[in-house]
Amino acid sequence: MGIIFGLVSFLLLSFSLSTSLPADSSLNELNRVVNGQAIDISQIPYHAALRRKSSAGWIYTCGASIITTKALLTAAHCVTTIQLEPLQLRVAVGTSSRSGGYVYTVKTVYVHEQYSSLTLEYDIAMVVTSKKMTFDKKVDAIFIPEPNYNLPVGMSALVSGYGFTSQEGKASSVLQAATVEVVDQNICKSAYRQIAKISEGMLCAVANNPPRDACQGDSGGPLVTQNTLIGIVSWGEGCANISYPGVYTRVSEYNSWIINKLVLI
Repeated sequence: MGIIFGLVSFLLLSFSLSTSLPADSSLNELNRVVNGQAIDISQIPYHAALRRKSSAGWIYTCGASIITTKALLTAAHCVTTIQLEPLQLRVAVGTSSRSGGYVYTVKTVYVHEQYSSLTLEYDIAMVVTSKKMTFDKKVDAIFIPEPNYNLPVGMSALVSGYGFTSQEGKASSVLQAATVEVVDQNICKSAYRQIAKISEGMLCAVANNPPRDACQGDSGGPLVTQNTLIGIVSWGEGCANISYPGVYTRVSEYNSWIINKLVLI
């Protein structure tokens, strides 16, 4: 722990944090807010959008979370095919709309070395901008959790994104957010037992009355509680299906990986 705190102190000085340090797969719904509400970016200034270059211009591809003035976390499946071409990716921050915002070019993309497109284990990546992002009330960093961060069953958390507002619906043009609750790990494992393995690097969350969940287009986006990034939207079976909770990358499991990558920036 002393090593981690020492690195954090170094990073605080190096990255000018305003709030401290805070594909191809057989699985369904890779790019996975349903029954959420529009939210202003000033309420969740850590939320970012990844845009990829295409013949039609720069198109929205995934969500991400700001953790320092130059680093963001997203899902590995969002960027694995573009890891070696970072100039094909841009980061947009400070906007409640699917378009607009402050746009930054990308210098480096780090995909977790053990990421599997088959199981979606280790579904985490870091995107590094070429220039420091300017922080203000609409752009700010979120804390990352310490290892073994306590997540009680039933804890409320906020998921946000520009994804589909229903499983068969359309993508949202404005930023949406919904409150979901952490699901018992064993219950989640049981729900998915015939579909995929729920590993320790994953966490599950969902809500009912009305059903609330992430959906297509929300991948890579944040799941936050107590100003801490506890999850990254990863995958699931359908959207807001109470029988199948949404599956997120458990960020606390990757604390050391995140710190090690930040040192390289």
